[in-house]
Amino acid sequence: MSVREDAMLPSARRTTPNIAAVARDAGVSVGTVSNALNNPERLAPETLGRVRDAIARLGYIRSSAGRTLIRNTSDTLGLIVPDLVNELFVDISRGAQLTAADTGKRLVLANSGFNAHALASGIAQHDGQDEFLEHFAEARVGGIMVCSMRAPGAGIERIRNHVGPIVVVNYDAPGADWCTVLMDNEQVGRASVDHIADLGIRHAFFVSIPDLVQPVVERRRGVHAAAAARGVLVHDVESEGLTAGTGREAMRALLPRVEELVRRGERVAILGLTDRTGIGALQVLRERDDLRVPQDVAVVGMDGDHRPGGIDWVSMTSILLPGYEMGAEGIRLLAAEAEPGHVHERVVLPVRIRPGQSTVG
Repeated sequence: MSVREDAMLPSARRTTPNIAAVARDAGVSVGTVSNALNNPERLAPETLGRVRDAIARLGYIRSSAGRTLIRNTSDTLGLIVPDLVNELFVDISRGAQLTAADTGKRLVLANSGFNAHALASGIAQHDGQDEFLEHFAEARVGGIMVCSMRAPGAGIERIRNHVGPIVVVNYDAPGADWCTVLMDNEQVGRASVDHIADLGIRHAFFVSIPDLVQPVVERRRGVHAAAAARGVLVHDVESEGLTAGTGREAMRALLPRVEELVRRGERVAILGLTDRTGIGALQVLRERDDLRVPQDVAVVGMDGDHRPGGIDWVSMTSILLPGYEMGAEGIRLLAAEAEPGHVHERVVLPVRIRPGQSTVG
């Protein structure tokens, strides 16, 4: 069996350029290179240019660990989200990343793997939230944003003395020793019911997973509070998940009750905890000639993540969630938390409804 000749050659050793090598190449002192990296305004343009040329030529990359040790702070921020399948957390991440960049910070994202659909479906999952909290604490990042679907207190308490400011997003813990950014989940439920009540609808079915996570509890509370105030009869319907598939299953099970109400001259609303749940309901209704959307059955989704997906015959009425703004506000609060004398803030951002053809035609 032959062996390629180049496979027998020893691998080339590469040396990692350090700050002293950059100084020698540029013909300046190590202190001058340090100024070029950290305080470029202190150097003459010609000197700064020589140092930057040397850095590019040698491929030098400074050590953030060393800078953190010297300055006792870091320009890196940690962001932990539970589930990037959820459009809300994608929007939060985007708002946080772009806002951090505007302030000269860099954001490192960790997905802890907590999925509400999997939880409702009984699918085993490992939530790495506390592990990522500890990892970011070990790295001595300049601050951590935690987008949580469960109480984060135990994990935060463990790292509290080892990391800078901490902001919790999407979980409300009364009396918490940190800043909090929330959206008004009760308003999500209220706005959905107010919308159908304004259309004269008095019978609705709220299709949702059980109250396994805080946002579900709050949206349900808002639905029933608005229903009591507006004279709408809301029936809770338990779904096994948050996908279009579980929405289809729930809608098929509801068809006899919906058909009976429509025969009696009633207009009915389906309120889906998520847009995907509502999409599943619409897919079933599309197959029916005797149930018209929205004249007989109106459909509302509650998380504004509708994307074209085979139901473009009708646009989805939904609640638009302030994900981007939540991420941006979280970065602002991380900076505020680091200031002496800062008092913790609890910020609740409003939501708004986006009417579509699924309710208003």
